[in-house]
Amino acid sequence: MKKILLAAFSLLSVISVAAQTAHFPVTDYNFGAFDEDSGPVDCRFALVNTGDKPLTILSARATCGCTTPTFPRRAITPGDTAYISVSYDPQGRPGRFSKQVYVETDGEPRKTRLDISGTVIGSGATVARRYPVDFGPLKLAHPGLMLGEVVKGRLKTAYFDGYNRSSDSLAVKVVKQPEYLDIVATPPVAPPGEQVTLVAYIASAKSPLYGLVEDSITVSAGEHTFRLPVTLIVKEDFSAMSPAKMASAPIAKPSVQSVEYGHIDRKGAPVTASFTLSNAGKDNLVVRRVYSGDPGVTATIDKTTIKNGQSARITVTVDPSVQTGGLLNSRLSVITNDPLHAVQTIRLVGEWAE
Repeated sequence: MKKILLAAFSLLSVISVAAQTAHFPVTDYNFGAFDEDSGPVDCRFALVNTGDKPLTILSARATCGCTTPTFPRRAITPGDTAYISVSYDPQGRPGRFSKQVYVETDGEPRKTRLDISGTVIGSGATVARRYPVDFGPLKLAHPGLMLGEVVKGRLKTAYFDGYNRSSDSLAVKVVKQPEYLDIVATPPVAPPGEQVTLVAYIASAKSPLYGLVEDSITVSAGEHTFRLPVTLIVKEDFSAMSPAKMASAPIAKPSVQSVEYGHIDRKGAPVTASFTLSNAGKDNLVVRRVYSGDPGVTATIDKTTIKNGQSARITVTVDPSVQTGGLLNSRLSVITNDPLHAVQTIRLVGEWAE
């Protein structure tokens, strides 16, 4: 009986030793911040054979082509140490990185994960390609915040990337913004060579306008302050309308599809023209907005609530002193609560006469 217990104890001891055969004292390495122009960086991970049999590294695979591991092909004798070298190529990869290398051996554990990390301070050329908009130490991917379409009353979130090109930490903060926007920088203090993201929370219910909204925010980045344009399109939400409400909905009917101004004296006074907007539906037609995005074009309407069978008059004024080109070819947007034709476009045409 004693012999059986001794044999079992010896077997457990062998298994216990074998389970610790492949030992990595350290499994992660941080390169810190370094310049992209310095080229690939390297580190080494020690692998100790703590067992009583030779150990062989079967493979070492990285999670992407920017990371290259190399390892000895020879067997590692008991008690001996081998080194796995890992190289990271920063070219074209500014910002923080975290990569993994998976090492497989014929011992225990069979697989081990090694982690490398760091921050690449991008070269001028690389940063210019990915973040072409220059605001001093802060570089942005886009010259403005284009928020796209937003349904009135709903919330939307948008993200815009930037980069700290400086060698110091950079505090980024939005110091002025419209009431319907809440924009925060994350992280609020970007370490050198790292990305910063402007996260925009859009509360469209607070927007005073329908249609195209053009605005701006003011951003501070360290000692620098700059203005960033903002654009969004606010649309009405008709998704909850019942079939009965749709049947009685207002119907917007403009009297023209285009307004002809004829010959306009480019050096003359502003010229006006008008047309009517009628309601062919049952419920009241509410005019949300009448506007043009072209310079020198303004519009007014004599009433914004139009009952069934009634009309409103829209007057459009063109100021020739701010127009360019050989022809007048502008567009006027009429936005209403007509669920089938919420936005109608009226063309404004004419010829300039010197």
